[in-house]
Amino acid sequence: MNSDTSVVARYDEAKRAAVERTLREAVRAQGIAAIALAVVWGFVTLLPIAVVAAGGQVTAALVLAVTLVVPLAIGALGVRQLRRRPRMPEIAVAITPTSVQFPALERPSAFTPRVRAEQWLREGTTAEIRPASGLFQTPLVVFTRRDCGRLRRRTVSAENLDIDPRILVDALGGPASA
Repeated sequence: MNSDTSVVARYDEAKRAAVERTLREAVRAQGIAAIALAVVWGFVTLLPIAVVAAGGQVTAALVLAVTLVVPLAIGALGVRQLRRRPRMPEIAVAITPTSVQFPALERPSAFTPRVRAEQWLREGTTAEIRPASGLFQTPLVVFTRRDCGRLRRRTVSAENLDIDPRILVDALGGPASA
């Protein structure tokens, strides 16, 4: 392939649906766990303070209000997590004659930041296919670029693409592996 070729790699629909289903299950489990933690924490902090407050101390109400802030915050995060509906983008990567474009990705946890969409210059960007090993049970297409001395990487699961991952490597002129 020459450098004037545009390549758009999309996620395979069936595999994309399976990943979204797994993400929804993970998000739901995290939300339920956060709400359960908030309830347990609330009881653990509420009971001793209620006993002290029954003794007639006025400052116990202030301590009660302060200690219930944490379980209320955790419960609110749990409810927020239950309402999340993470979705995978349709396009995994787009290689144009001048740039390599990556879509924004949602994470299943409210505590991790969203991966923003990026556009890299095509010149100087390389791609390689890394075989499955260790914790990564699927081969990955790893895009690498060095900007101002900083190494940048983005990965895409080669198994979930609707095209052969070697096409992406060839489009950027890198050596195909695996």
